Amino acid sequence: MDLTPLHEVEAPSDLRRRAHRRRRWSVLAISAVLIFAMAFITAQGLRNATLFFRNVDEAVEQRSELGERRFRIQGRVIPSSVKSESGLTTFEIVHNCVVASVLHSSDPPELFSSPWIPVVLEGHWIAGEVMTLGGNDSHYFSSDRMLVKHTNEYASANEQRVTEEPPEGFLDQCSFEVPAAAS
Repeated sequence: MDLTPLHEVEAPSDLRRRAHRRRRWSVLAISAVLIFAMAFITAQGLRNATLFFRNVDEAVEQRSELGERRFRIQGRVIPSSVKSESGLTTFEIVHNCVVASVLHSSDPPELFSSPWIPVVLEGHWIAGEVMTLGGNDSHYFSSDRMLVKHTNEYASANEQRVTEEPPEGFLDQCSFEVPAAAS
């Protein structure tokens, strides 16, 4: 009777080498996934941190350079222009007598209803004919994120930025008049 095995039996050192090789590939794969995840999170954080903002007048003037890139725009909401329906809010913002039309696609914060509230909106320009208080415009600002200034403790180091209350004569130099807000 022949008792020799039908296949060769591996030496214990060969088994250890193969197990070590599998473990090494597993560690490398897990490390690669972790590095990729960390790089993705870092890139997202940097993208949000480098998102710049412009006042309405600057954003309109630099529209061609901004293109369809995301950025932040700031200005004061013209109270008589606010309309909401079907989950969309449309309104106009103004700064230095330049008006931009906004289509905001998420729910605005509660404080948004305050008259002449300063807002910072995140989004991009979209080509489309719109009528604003300032006249016809070839673009509107599509926004999906809104920040509303709501404290009296804010003190701006830059005089060009909007303040909590519209200054006396805020629209005196503008070529348009703002209708009173509907009550």
